[in-house]
Amino acid sequence: MVNTIEVPQELMGPFKRIARRIPVDLKKDEELIKTIVAYLQLGGEKLARQAVDAARQTLELEIIQRKKKAREEALIRAAEARLAATDEDANHDDDDFDDDDDDDDDDDDMKDF
Repeated sequence: MVNTIEVPQELMGPFKRIARRIPVDLKKDEELIKTIVAYLQLGGEKLARQAVDAARQTLELEIIQRKKKAREEALIRAAEARLAATDEDANHDDDDFDDDDDDDDDDDDMKDF
């Protein structure tokens, strides 16, 4: 939790109860802590809990979006790598099937009949 924000003594109990509901990733978010204190002062514990729930949902959505973006980028990189490998194989395949046999005179594997 952020130590620079002062919580009034009469709000310390509700603040501690609500603080347990804050996700670990948001415990150092000064804006959220300030919002919770303000909501406790203005509307009580229920309003502050709603703020925590909204922040949690926002965090979950951001995490989902980051994972989705990372997955899409990984798929794009994999497709590009496959395409590059296919192009590289196509360029080398032409060289593998050259049937230039210039030295027809010394065919040892052919029998003379």
